[in-house]
Amino acid sequence: MNRFIVCFLVLVEIKFLIEQEIQNLLKNKNHMKTSLLILFLTTVLFSVTSTAQTHVLQGLLTENNEPASYFDVQLIASDTVIQSQTDEKGLFYITATEGTYQLQVLYFDTTVYEQNVLLSHDIDLGTIVVETSNQLSEMVIETSKKLTERTPDRFIFYIENATSSAGGTALDALKTTPGVRVSNDAISISGKSSVLVLIDDKPTYLSSSELMNYLESLSVVNLSKIEVITTPPAKYEAEGNSGIINIVTKQIKQNSWNASLGATYQRSRRNTQQYNASYNLQKNKITLQTSMNYGLRRSLINWNNDIYYKDAFWQNESYSDANNKYVNGKIAFDYQISKAWKIGTKISASDSDFSDIGPQNTSIFDKKGGQIQQLLKNEAFSKDKTNQQVYNLYSEYRLDTLGKKISMDIDLVNYHSPTQRNFSYAQFTPSNDLIENSRHTGKNDVNIKIQNFSAKADIELPLPFLNLSAGTRFSQSQSKNTIIALNKNEAGEFIYDTNLSNYFEYTEKNEAIYVSANKKINEKWDIQAGLRLEATQTKGFSRETNNTHTKDYLKLFPTLYILRQFTEDTSIGLNYSRRIRRPSYESLNPFRTINNEFSYNEGNPFLLPSFTHNVELTYTYKKLDSRIYFSSERNGVNQASILNPETKENNYIWMNYVDSDSFGITETFTYKPTAWWTSVNTFDFNYSLSNIAISDKKYEGKSASFFTNNDFTLNSNKTLFLSVSYFQNFGETFQNFRMKPYAKFYATVKYLMLDKKLEMSISGADIFNGREYSYQYISGITQEFKNIWDTQRIRFSLTYRFGNKNLNANERQSGNSDELKRM
Repeated sequence: MNRFIVCFLVLVEIKFLIEQEIQNLLKNKNHMKTSLLILFLTTVLFSVTSTAQTHVLQGLLTENNEPASYFDVQLIASDTVIQSQTDEKGLFYITATEGTYQLQVLYFDTTVYEQNVLLSHDIDLGTIVVETSNQLSEMVIETSKKLTERTPDRFIFYIENATSSAGGTALDALKTTPGVRVSNDAISISGKSSVLVLIDDKPTYLSSSELMNYLESLSVVNLSKIEVITTPPAKYEAEGNSGIINIVTKQIKQNSWNASLGATYQRSRRNTQQYNASYNLQKNKITLQTSMNYGLRRSLINWNNDIYYKDAFWQNESYSDANNKYVNGKIAFDYQISKAWKIGTKISASDSDFSDIGPQNTSIFDKKGGQIQQLLKNEAFSKDKTNQQVYNLYSEYRLDTLGKKISMDIDLVNYHSPTQRNFSYAQFTPSNDLIENSRHTGKNDVNIKIQNFSAKADIELPLPFLNLSAGTRFSQSQSKNTIIALNKNEAGEFIYDTNLSNYFEYTEKNEAIYVSANKKINEKWDIQAGLRLEATQTKGFSRETNNTHTKDYLKLFPTLYILRQFTEDTSIGLNYSRRIRRPSYESLNPFRTINNEFSYNEGNPFLLPSFTHNVELTYTYKKLDSRIYFSSERNGVNQASILNPETKENNYIWMNYVDSDSFGITETFTYKPTAWWTSVNTFDFNYSLSNIAISDKKYEGKSASFFTNNDFTLNSNKTLFLSVSYFQNFGETFQNFRMKPYAKFYATVKYLMLDKKLEMSISGADIFNGREYSYQYISGITQEFKNIWDTQRIRFSLTYRFGNKNLNANERQSGNSDELKRM
């Protein structure tokens, strides 16, 4: 009955949408793109069918003369895996096409029963008796936990099995993930200029700096693995330049509850503390997941920026003393309406209170090592509050036990960040006397509001001859930015600055459809191809200039994967994808913010999206994973540092900055010399050739790095662990920037107590305080950055986990209710 109701409602809704869109199409040809999306999905839903004959395999699972409820059951063929589950009475039903299969029954991811089945007609296997107690003890003793894994389109790092990030945050886990680089305020993949970061396959809708703060607030206790997707399939949004990092949270086992409490103290140049708690419940048809994080993150960073002009030397010294008080939480609720239909909702919210003191002193010399001509002194204090809420509703409906299913998601994001920045600057003589009429005091009140609505529908259709998936997505974002600039007059009063105040409103709509097909030709060859079509319409309005900028473009994004399997542990693959990177809301805002009389930041409403072509050749041999890659980016967006040798101005302006081609190789070797030592080692070499908008010169660059992460089990009880990591950068040249070689060393000790429920860890990061010095050369001017990032630290962490893996599987019906022995 439930299936009939769902299908009926879907048919009625699609019929109504089609009729409505046809009427709109006749009235307005601009609706063509949206109509194409709906018609496309409708065609896929109703035109793709399977003509192969199917049969039903059923049986009854029991253990100790009681029904074995909610056990995983699967049928496996050479190119097919059909998954199902026993119900509360221990019964299972699987529909499959004719053929020879292996039937497997799984308990806690361990096979407890298997049998070969020739499915040529409907079969009732009768009662199958399983035993789990012996199987579980064998698994605990003999099975080692996997740390890394390579699939055709991604590299997987299992955080929960690693010691290196114990007691830390999601940002700490990323720093120890092979192939991922976290450099101060940016996250990247080897050979990729920037990436899109997802949490459980969903975007965060945060800017780069906000994302770093958010990841710093997520406890690693609630995380399962990190997926590094270097060539994303067509089902993902084309946004993200050239790669995706997907952070996957832990899932609760059936019929269990668990909870955790944790606290972390960190000492770097400032003190940091973090507290986290989580509670998860799964019983019968209900799954509840909650988590809460609270912390006070402090940092002290020195910014040293020296500029070598032909006729002068400017020595800039400043620091940032930052304080970030944050709290975030998540609650997710799923309900299994029937065997086929599951619905759920997820609400997450984060709130942060950030303040920063940032004075700057500039000494102006007539030349390097010469006489001081003048002193510049700046004072700045900023305070911003950021809050964000993400609401999600989803529905997943399984059409059969063969894997056919329809899923739908609706997301709403609200983001609000009011910021206040007070600043002043003045000029002084070499003897530190104030130059008359040189002091300027101002204040900027910035208010940013962003709202995003998105809806998507996906269908998966595993057919006898082809695995097909398709979907559609609609997204609309609106950003409202207000800046009120105030200057202090001679009377000490703040007056409104009409030249620097501004209101900017930006709207972006995106419609997409995709189709992807996977075909396993035989035991050796596997091919997957996809095509994604995205239409984008943007509108930017600046009130002060009374200017409106619009863009409307339609782009195709193909993907291709070819995998040749030689043996079980040897394979070679070829991947291709095209990606887009749209300008951030911040970069499109044309208003100007003043740093001092010689420097300002400015956005650019005329920015265009950048596009990247990616080609990869992967080779896997046992524990060696090799990746040769080529990437070509056009119209790359960046905040360019514009230096004027005449006026000595150093302004930062967003622009379509670079065309770049890069070629590289990444080698990852997982080595397990003994049962108690696991070593993951990654080497990367990259060569690039770039054209930069502010220069007529081509820039050739090379970079190389090595990273090793080693986990040790120090006792037979598996309660004491040691992790040692080392990162060596051999020097880096990218576009017109060069970075000197540097190294970083990390170590973590983890100890489990109280029957492994209490975890204590001590970690040291960047123990020898590796310095990252870089410089750029442009138009005869050298600009050198000798920043001291607050990365050297020691961290103490305690986490207590508790729970119950023997919940009643059903609501009480009689006096002899079962208790499941699953977590």
